[in-house]
Amino acid sequence: MTHKRTTLQERFGQIPKESGLTRKMRVHQGWWRTNVLNEEPGLHPIIPTQNVCNTMINGETNGKNFLTSNAINAVRETLAKRTKKNMGIIEEDRLFNNLLSSQPLCFNFFGELYADLDFGLLVLKTFYPDLTKLISVNFEFAPTINYTNDRSAFDIAFEVKAANKKGLIGFECKYTDTFSFKPSKSTIFYGDEGNKNYNAYLGIYNKSKDCFTKPYFDFVRTELFCYQDDCSATATVKTFKTMLSNPNNFQLITYNDFISKVQQLDLT
Repeated sequence: MTHKRTTLQERFGQIPKESGLTRKMRVHQGWWRTNVLNEEPGLHPIIPTQNVCNTMINGETNGKNFLTSNAINAVRETLAKRTKKNMGIIEEDRLFNNLLSSQPLCFNFFGELYADLDFGLLVLKTFYPDLTKLISVNFEFAPTINYTNDRSAFDIAFEVKAANKKGLIGFECKYTDTFSFKPSKSTIFYGDEGNKNYNAYLGIYNKSKDCFTKPYFDFVRTELFCYQDDCSATATVKTFKTMLSNPNNFQLITYNDFISKVQQLDLT
């Protein structure tokens, strides 16, 4: 019995000492990798001498981190189109082998919208009824001009039209990562006063209409897309909306919101 338990633990992979949502989701993805994907555990992204239950090894070859052929195709085409002008970072090992990453999550949720823009428009109209056309679906989208000087990007961005106006809808996608990042060996959160990027971010905030709307777009809307039980992220959104002059341009969309609205569409 002890031998069988040891073998099962080796097959499942190590579970880091942590608690809360991250542990719950990590174990869930470890179960999926072990029992559904039937893959061995991969390496820990920070401690390469260890394995961890939510990663695998051969994702680049087998594409098992993606749920549909359209999601995989969106990944391949996005990577093929990447140039130095595409400032958003795509970490390929994380994309293909880390089941707890928000990057494969983006392709799994929105790969079908990328493959079928008419379907994508139907989905987006459940949240934005005024839309009339979905022009493109972009992963790790950033403006050609690198305003922030740090390769910041929307996780997913939709170029759209509402009548004769062209717009951009940008999603920040969260799975279990924290909303605010603190660089190692620093006591200051990224973007806060004292951080090296503070002045750049403040300038962008003060000139936001020049940076993100005309002459590129007539309107821009932003969203946080996250797991419905991520209490920290949802609380942050509620606080953030109170700081905006037009809170209607920013909203929270949970995985449950998205899935339930798609399920209610009248589809063939």
